[in-house]
Amino acid sequence: MIKLADWFTLSRVIFTPLVAVMWALPALVWHWWGLGLFVVAGLTDFADGRIARARNETGKFGSYVDPLADKILVLGTAAVLISDHRLSVWWFFIVLMRELAVTTLRSVLKPGASMPASRLAKWKTITQLFAIGASSVLTGPIPEVLVVLSGILTVVTGYEYIRGYWPSIEI
Repeated sequence: MIKLADWFTLSRVIFTPLVAVMWALPALVWHWWGLGLFVVAGLTDFADGRIARARNETGKFGSYVDPLADKILVLGTAAVLISDHRLSVWWFFIVLMRELAVTTLRSVLKPGASMPASRLAKWKTITQLFAIGASSVLTGPIPEVLVVLSGILTVVTGYEYIRGYWPSIEI
């Protein structure tokens, strides 16, 4: 049976194509509606873990699907903004490469080893969400600064994970 927190996690996967369609439409009003739904989706990322812990319903499903749902939301919505030249390809490439590297690293850890999200990685996700959201409806320095900041945090956290967990891999 799927738990309440898992529904919050799955909602990010469900909301992603809806946001993408809204952002792909030409009328700016849809971009704002898409931003609203994107904000709701982003908030579920913070709610699902809290709900699971509060209800003592943490489990394997959430621990596997939550990071995947984050990647689907970030990369899926960013792809639409790239196609409309509202987000840079370099940023998408950095995020994609980091996520592939960290996911691969997680998959080759020694049995029993875990790789929880670091505090800086949580800030990375927050800045990525803000960068995407701002880029969906704004132009100018605000989204540009957020994109650069989230790009830097993406590289730094990727490096930290690889450096910190390299001794724990088993190939």
